[in-house]
Amino acid sequence: MDGTNAVFRTENHRSTKEAFLEREFLPQYAHTWRVFERLVNDFDDDAWLHAGRRAVRPARLAFHILHAAKYYLEDVSDLHFASGKPFEVNCETVKEENLPSRADVIDCIRRFHRKTESWLSGTDFSAQNTAFPWAGATKLGVVVFLMRHSLYHLGELSSLLNESRNGDVQDHYVKALEET
Repeated sequence: MDGTNAVFRTENHRSTKEAFLEREFLPQYAHTWRVFERLVNDFDDDAWLHAGRRAVRPARLAFHILHAAKYYLEDVSDLHFASGKPFEVNCETVKEENLPSRADVIDCIRRFHRKTESWLSGTDFSAQNTAFPWAGATKLGVVVFLMRHSLYHLGELSSLLNESRNGDVQDHYVKALEET
């Protein structure tokens, strides 16, 4: 029997399984936040606001990713960006001058990285998910759903960065792995 199976066959089955899942998800989410920060940092100011179309623009996508993290973490704190711009606005319709800057988003990414670590450390992965039925029956489903959702939009963000730079960008996914 390999080490992974042994972890799940201990007397204290539930807490060992929870600790195992936490140990697996913490570095995965940390990597996702690092990729996000690297992508945001690599846009120039013009592309940040104007690459893409309508709601699929870097500033709006980044804002949406942050909104989703706040929503699925069930974070009810009152947030503002470091610049003082409001966080609780519709990222698709907010006026351009009220969109967060790259510095605002990077600051928020770092805050949500910490919030995600706390969330994962305190989550009972097998608990019933009553808040987001589309994400799965358990809290584990919510954890996986948020990761998938974030990665989907980070792919869009990466495509916009590549488009804005004519393909001349670093491989942020791999570079972020090296930053562990």
